[in-house]
Amino acid sequence: MTSARPVWTALGSLALGLAGLLSLVCIVVAGRWLVLAPQGAAELLARRSLPSRPVHGIPFADEINRAARRHGLDPALVAAVVAAESDFQPTAVSPKGARGLMQLAPLAWRETAPADCRPHACAFNPVANLEAGSRYLRRMLDRFGGDLRLALAAYNAGPETVAAYGGLPPYRETQGYVLRVGIAWWELRRTGTLPTLPRTLLRFLDSLPTVVAASTVLACAVAALAVWRAARRP
Repeated sequence: MTSARPVWTALGSLALGLAGLLSLVCIVVAGRWLVLAPQGAAELLARRSLPSRPVHGIPFADEINRAARRHGLDPALVAAVVAAESDFQPTAVSPKGARGLMQLAPLAWRETAPADCRPHACAFNPVANLEAGSRYLRRMLDRFGGDLRLALAAYNAGPETVAAYGGLPPYRETQGYVLRVGIAWWELRRTGTLPTLPRTLLRFLDSLPTVVAASTVLACAVAALAVWRAARRP
């Protein structure tokens, strides 16, 4: 029976080692996004005007290019918003009722959608949704003097919220949203596309702290159990 003690101790050490390895892998895999991409995103978001960058190789690329051009927007920016909002899923629905590729809330939809297009009728239509979303994004840019950070924050949290705070609201969700759009935009500006791996890393960016924390907690729990079991044995 005494031989079980080193086994449990070894398991605890192994669990801690695996947790550390997992954390390291997470940091290495997402390193480009955690270091280089945010820097590139910050530089882009500080700009007031950029030449258009047509997109390709992503879902609805042609529709995005057309909608962006109609509203004087960079197609890469519109595609970045779509990536952050719905990951290019035209039937996406948020818990708050936002629908479609650009996840317009019902009020924003009523303000920007064509008169004959209602949320339940065509919010899931990619062309109609991109048209309404691009129009709304254009309005946010115009309202906030071309400031991309504030326009994106308004797209996420509402223009009245941004106006009330006189800048970027102190909401973690909104600040994270602006960063995610900026990172996707940075990649799209560089390459014109957003391959599967960057899209996966973009989604993973939100859950990275949770994954690392969960793995650490699990490893500590296993290690504590191992120590407790070892201490109880003669």
